Amino acid sequence: MKKPSRLSYAYAVGRVRVLEKYLIEQAVFREAAEEKNLSSALKVIFDAGNFSDEWIQIKDSDELDGYIEKEEEGISHLMNEILLDKDLLRIFLEDDNPVKVLHDAERIGYSFVQDYIRHRIDLSNLKILFRMKYSGLSRDKFESLILPWGFLDKKLIAQCFDLSFAEVGEKLRATPYKELLAKAADTLEERDTFIELERGMEDFLMTFLRRAKNIVFGPEPVFAYGLAKKREMKLVRLLGVGKANQIPDELLKERMSQTYV
Repeated sequence: MKKPSRLSYAYAVGRVRVLEKYLIEQAVFREAAEEKNLSSALKVIFDAGNFSDEWIQIKDSDELDGYIEKEEEGISHLMNEILLDKDLLRIFLEDDNPVKVLHDAERIGYSFVQDYIRHRIDLSNLKILFRMKYSGLSRDKFESLILPWGFLDKKLIAQCFDLSFAEVGEKLRATPYKELLAKAADTLEERDTFIELERGMEDFLMTFLRRAKNIVFGPEPVFAYGLAKKREMKLVRLLGVGKANQIPDELLKERMSQTYV
């Protein structure tokens, strides 16, 4: 099938530019985290976004999950409507399985999408590295789990296994992940937590996706908006679980990654 022209995405890009105005800023999520209960926290989000009245009727995390599921179905339906390439839609839907869709990304030929997928593979490998080193599992087991086709060579990643967490960042100092890994290593050593690693990876990907705002015509702004909206729903779920389980405000805010706006 012939690849759609960039100009053929003019309507879709215009549509998501309007929808972007209703995405929730990170500061709003952090403000909501300080509210005393789930209902008041969701009210803060409701006032800042564009949600149905059903939102303010939510009373517990189960009802919130049901609403989020509907929202996620809605964004998938929207992407099915305005992403003109079925391979690109598949990439969007399989965002959590980057290796599975890398060849699709290469076939359609959008470098932004290809690079996003390869960064996802790298970050998955670095997460596996940190988790397996921390758990004391074997190097052989780790090497068997390294995903292919990222920017980072598999041999280079394997060499990091015998290093300290702090040394991993230095080993990868010439990569865009140096700062992320340094902060993650410091937090793991000082507080014995992966919070910085998890949030840092989400921040990295969102910073990358924001580049699509500078693209006038093409599928990239549409693709990026869809992923940004999916991430927003994950932050809503995090907020809901946090409030339902009375997680301290500061810890909850620390887990909240950057947003698209």
